[in-house]
Amino acid sequence: MKTYRPKVCPDCGCTFTPTGPAHKRCNVCGAKQAKIVRDRATYRSQVKKGVRVGIGSGNGQPRGKDHPTYKNGIKRFIDFSATARRTIQYCERCGKDLLNAGQGNWATHHKDHNRNNNPEDGSNFELLCKRCHQIEHRCWEAFNKRKPPMTQRELHEENAA
Repeated sequence: MKTYRPKVCPDCGCTFTPTGPAHKRCNVCGAKQAKIVRDRATYRSQVKKGVRVGIGSGNGQPRGKDHPTYKNGIKRFIDFSATARRTIQYCERCGKDLLNAGQGNWATHHKDHNRNNNPEDGSNFELLCKRCHQIEHRCWEAFNKRKPPMTQRELHEENAA
C-alpha cells in the first residue's frame, strides 16, 4: 500500500496524512467542504425547480388564519387523533379494544367523510379499528368479484347459529 507525504490543510493549517493523491484537506475541513458543496447543489436544484429558496419562511406558506390547517380546522383532527386511542380505547363500531393496538390497526375517521368538517367539539370524529374503517370506506370494492366483509354483528350471528 502506497503511503503519501504529510500535507498542510489549506483551511486550518494543520498537518495531516492524505489517503490518496487528490486528498487536499484534513478530515474535519474536508467534511465541512463536502457539506458546502452538497448545500450548493441542493440550492441550485431547488432554483431550477422554481422553488423560492430563502424567501420568507415555510416556502411561502400562509401564516395564521390564512393557513389551510387553521381555516379547515385540520389541527383539531390531528389533536383528536393523537389522544383518541388513549381516551376512547375502543372501536366505536364493534367495540374492539384498541389501547395496545399498533398504528396500522386503528384509524380516526370523519363521520360525514368531509375532511374539512372539523368541529371544535369533535362531533364529526370517531375512533375505528382497521376492519371497521375499511368497511366504512368500502375498500373491498377495489378487489373485483369479492363480497363485502361481514360486520362484527353478522359474524356473531353466524357463529351463534
